[in-house]
Amino acid sequence: MKMKNLFLLVAAMYATHTMAQDCTFYFPMDKGQQVVRNCYDAQGTLTNVFTITVENSYDYPSGYEVIADYTYSDASNQTLTSGQMVARCDDDNFYLDMKNRIPFTNALNMMDADVLLVSSLMPYPNAFTGTDPYDPDDNVGFTEGDISIYQKHNKDNRARISIRNRQYEKDEEITTPAGTFHCTKVKFDIDLWTPQGKSEGYGYEWYSPRVGVVRSEQYDKNKVLQSYSVLEMQTKD
Repeated sequence: MKMKNLFLLVAAMYATHTMAQDCTFYFPMDKGQQVVRNCYDAQGTLTNVFTITVENSYDYPSGYEVIADYTYSDASNQTLTSGQMVARCDDDNFYLDMKNRIPFTNALNMMDADVLLVSSLMPYPNAFTGTDPYDPDDNVGFTEGDISIYQKHNKDNRARISIRNRQYEKDEEITTPAGTFHCTKVKFDIDLWTPQGKSEGYGYEWYSPRVGVVRSEQYDKNKVLQSYSVLEMQTKD
């Protein structure tokens, strides 16, 4: 389903395209490029697979935009949800749709297949890699964001995820089955509301330029690992 105008996902890039040079594109950006993230529970059992494929990309006077298809499946390869997301650099800022955080929750696994996602955009400003990342002023652009999940044939079966208190941690090398990547690490708090109640925790994401998230981890409020995802592979046409 085409959702370019409804559910915007935005991501970034740098250098070779006609965009602001201070904006780094933390998302796959080449037409035909595909990234696959495997999602695991705390015991290392595969639970889901998240696949993103770049459909097209566009240069704009103020930046660069990517339109990508995504599919989120369970371990038996049953599709839980699919659609389109947009990634964009606009002037100095990179924007990313909350749908990129689908692997962070088991909320979709609580529902049947065929769910609807409604999400907001989250900016990743220059503060993402500020000259003094431990200065609170460098994180001033990190806003909060939400994603709502609805079962299409039963709107009462729903969940909502809120991301808040995002902050830059550090830059480091991360090794995955797809290779080793230079990454920017971001920490955030996460709240999950479902019909069963509310849960709180926190998480980490590691972003690599022109690839996106290569690893993520989610913990409960008692600092116990709940789930994680790892970049399994990336391909290009």
